Amino acid sequence: MKVSAREKKIFYTGIAIAIVILIYYTATTFLPGDGESLAEKVKTKESLLIRQKELVGREDFYKKRIEDAENDIEKIQARLLPGNNAGAATTELQRILSDFAEHSGVVITTKSNLPERKVADSDSITKVSVRIGVDCLLENLVDFLIAIKNYDKFLKIEEMAINTALQQRQLVIRRPLNMVVAGYISIPLPESTAKSGEDMAKASSPAARETIKR
Repeated sequence: MKVSAREKKIFYTGIAIAIVILIYYTATTFLPGDGESLAEKVKTKESLLIRQKELVGREDFYKKRIEDAENDIEKIQARLLPGNNAGAATTELQRILSDFAEHSGVVITTKSNLPERKVADSDSITKVSVRIGVDCLLENLVDFLIAIKNYDKFLKIEEMAINTALQQRQLVIRRPLNMVVAGYISIPLPESTAKSGEDMAKASSPAARETIKR
């Protein structure tokens, strides 16, 4: 069968178009675009790989940091008053102070609970406080303060008002003495707040960011 000149022209034109398409595909696939050279792309990938290797190499270091932080949190938790209810914690604080007073020869004349307060820069630690009036000799007061300081739970004397007067040219401490003693408890975050925090953490993960992009 003889091929006409017109058919030859169509055939060669098709081959030429196919070659052009192949060249364009090769150029757009394998050559860098946006003015970035292939060498720059390779250098960028190498830098990224080096950083990733450094992070992997420091894995033990970061694990140790996390373990240390967890141990510190456990030590702090151990020094908080038991329970997570402010009312119950205040009652426990009053009981502790009464025991210290009994063993120190101190008489607690008045006591009242103060409103609980959140600790600054903490979402879960709450401070409970008790205001007390005490009647005692100075040496008994010292024993009472030492007992508070050495207690295995963290207690803090926030205020102490000592009234004095001059009697026969001598400084006399007037009683009762007033002070505010505080303790601390851990109150878990509300479930909705904790859930919100988990959602934010998930949203910040690479997989989540990729989903958002899509």
